Amino acid sequence: MKALMKIRNLLPAIFFLILTFSQGLHSQSLPDSIIFKPEVEREFVEAMKLFRAGKFDTAARVFIRTIRDYPRSHRTTSVYIMGGKAYYESKNYRESIRLLKDLIDLYPQSSYIADAHYTLGLNYYRMERYEDAASEFIVVIQMSHEERLVTRSKKLLEIITESNLTLAELQFFRTDVKSEEMIALVTVRIAEKILRAGDFTTAEEMLHKVAVMPPNIKYVADAISLLEQIEKRGGVKIGVALPLMLKDENPATRTLGIEFLQGIQLAVDEYNQTVPVKIALEVRDTERDPSIAARHVADLCSDENVSAIIGPIISGEVFAAAGIANERGVPLITPTATANGIAAIGPFIFQANPDYEKRGRAAAAFAYSTLGARKFAVLAPTDAVGKQMADSFIAEIDTLGGEMIDVQWYSAGTTDLRMELMAMRRKALEKFEVPTIDFGGKMKQSELNKFINWGVNQRVLDSLIERRLTAPVTLLFGERGKLIADSLRLSTHLERMKYDSLGLPVTNIDAIFVPIASSEEIPVVSSQLKFFNIQAQILGTGDWNDVNALDQNRQYTDKTMFMVDTYTNFSSETYQIFAAKYQLANNNKPPGTNALFGYDVAKMIIQIISQGKTRRADVAAFLAHIEEFEGLHSKISLSSNRVNAYLTVLQYKNRQILRIGEIDLTRQGK
Repeated sequence: MKALMKIRNLLPAIFFLILTFSQGLHSQSLPDSIIFKPEVEREFVEAMKLFRAGKFDTAARVFIRTIRDYPRSHRTTSVYIMGGKAYYESKNYRESIRLLKDLIDLYPQSSYIADAHYTLGLNYYRMERYEDAASEFIVVIQMSHEERLVTRSKKLLEIITESNLTLAELQFFRTDVKSEEMIALVTVRIAEKILRAGDFTTAEEMLHKVAVMPPNIKYVADAISLLEQIEKRGGVKIGVALPLMLKDENPATRTLGIEFLQGIQLAVDEYNQTVPVKIALEVRDTERDPSIAARHVADLCSDENVSAIIGPIISGEVFAAAGIANERGVPLITPTATANGIAAIGPFIFQANPDYEKRGRAAAAFAYSTLGARKFAVLAPTDAVGKQMADSFIAEIDTLGGEMIDVQWYSAGTTDLRMELMAMRRKALEKFEVPTIDFGGKMKQSELNKFINWGVNQRVLDSLIERRLTAPVTLLFGERGKLIADSLRLSTHLERMKYDSLGLPVTNIDAIFVPIASSEEIPVVSSQLKFFNIQAQILGTGDWNDVNALDQNRQYTDKTMFMVDTYTNFSSETYQIFAAKYQLANNNKPPGTNALFGYDVAKMIIQIISQGKTRRADVAAFLAHIEEFEGLHSKISLSSNRVNAYLTVLQYKNRQILRIGEIDLTRQGK
């Protein structure tokens, strides 16, 4: 294939070189009565000078004039062949064809006949008449003894038979060719196209016929190579474990699994259309039952031709099956499962969707690194998902060196957050409360000495005493003022903030992480954060991605940011092509998000297999180093513990949801 690409790049040069090649250009196969004519020789020499100078139009006119004025001379056949070449070079293909056919018909014994057929082939090729071009090149190969002409014809025929002829056209030529070498070439090309159609049996039969031909025939090696590929890679399979619910009488229950499968199938079909050796899918129905999922995955692992398994897609099913795949050394990648700990089962297990730990960490990293936030709060539901995301957010903020002002938990689905938000107000406003020391009363010298010994300026003390003022401990001792005052056993007074006064805003929280349980909580959380005057950037997770809920509460939700695992550019050319193919294959049904997940994961595995990496260990090793794979639903980066670490950042602003950034934890610190 690479060799043919190089030939195709050199095609213009080949065309020109062969046109300037001639066999002496002397009188050919004319009656003995034809004698040398000086005036014809002058005309011919003039035309050849024009041709070599690149003045092809003018050269063609001189050649034609010579044919008209001197129809029978010692240069007759030379003028015909060169006139045909001149017309070809000037892109007047029809006149070139007419002149060359006249030469073949009028002077069939001329030694220029093979050259005429070759130049006819070039004309037909340029006119995209590929069948005619191939026929002419076959004639040259079968009749010519000129090595250079035959070699060039073979190269061009290889290009045409590979790229320009249909299966039916090739089969027609198969009956027309005579030499073993040409039979071998056309047979191999037919076998390649049959392989692309998935007919392995017929292709193998044809290739075996070529493989037993004499080994000096070039295309025998090609046939043997294809047979070896079929033997080595013909059994490559991808296992698929999805909740297809085929036994369920309710068609609605099948939608989820079917959409995933349709996306996976499209990716495989696209690949299979471009290669002789196909990838096959081994599909199993998990029936939403972890025990059935485990049994099917074990079955797929027993098939040595299965290079990887896509699915299951539900966390419970994945936990039941992943240990089996890992123990058997079969890479298993779940497109959507988000539970923590799945990939930790072992080195052959992968999550193409970020888990809860990654989601919390990503929100923290984005807030700290991109937004520049340093002081944080968390308001999270007590359900398992909310707690896992909140815990990872808190841990990441601690690692990054941020300050956690407060963490509050609420029961998922609650409509009253008064207790939690009042407590958060208190914690935040307490940061503004600084103990003070009263210098208005009588103070013993021993007390004053404590200040002086700690380094407080005597003049400052005198001024405070004289004016009978109070001073915050931070003014006297710095940021650690309260600790120092306590250690010196100084009497202090704490002035309490008016927490209950909602007119007093909380301004010392830069960002508040709110991983709501569902979009139904958007009006509750956003309105009450506003009511309790907590002025912080809201950071959310995927459940905030509900434009209707955001829009209905826009007085509270404007500028809210949230991390999502799916963001598709529907106007991109790549998506448009995908969508058109998907609809064509699925009764004009538009693709959903599940189809995108299935398609992207399948494409990622196929990309590895297409590089010849079909061994299970090789597939797993390549998957473990995937970074920023460009999927349609999202990028995928698996190099961080085999869990996708990429999320897209969206913001609701001015009644629109906009993409404002991304976070890839595999890139953090690089």
